[in-house]
Amino acid sequence: MLLDILESRERQVELFESYGVLLTEHQRHVLGLYLRSDWSLSEIARSQETSRAAVHDLVRRSCQAMEDYERRLGLLAKEEQRRAEKEALATELGGIRRRLARLEQELVRA
Repeated sequence: MLLDILESRERQVELFESYGVLLTEHQRHVLGLYLRSDWSLSEIARSQETSRAAVHDLVRRSCQAMEDYERRLGLLAKEEQRRAEKEALATELGGIRRRLARLEQELVRA
């Protein structure tokens, strides 16, 4: 359960980094406090002079908006795909280097 919560928060942070600029200034400010500064909903509510429920709704709606942006634009999915392709290429390059080193050793022995 805790791992799910941490993964969810990590996803929210990633979404905020990619799509935060598309939110309103108020949404960015509140989400910045919540995600980056790790303020509780109650702390944010006190600083904004509003209710905890209002802050919760704002955070929830903002996160839903960012998920919608991701569904439409796919920036995080594309970044994950690039990361996976880069890892695959690095693995392949490592294999090529090992084969090349073996061939060089065989040439030295011959």
